[in-house]
Amino acid sequence: MFLIDLFPLMIGLYCVTLALWELREGHDRKRFVTLMFSGLVLVFVVPRLLGVGAGLFLPGIG
Repeated sequence: MFLIDLFPLMIGLYCVTLALWELREGHDRKRFVTLMFSGLVLVFVVPRLLGVGAGLFLPGIG
């Protein structure tokens, strides 16, 4: 169960890392925006919707 709770956070951080790399390269702005938005949603919003925690750096729900 712990890995299922951690999975959106790990994928979200990976997307944010890819977005920052894309920003560094500077080739495709649309890909940067897509990766950053999806990564931030996975890190902050999805854990709240699933009720498994509050995401990164936010206080717990319960």
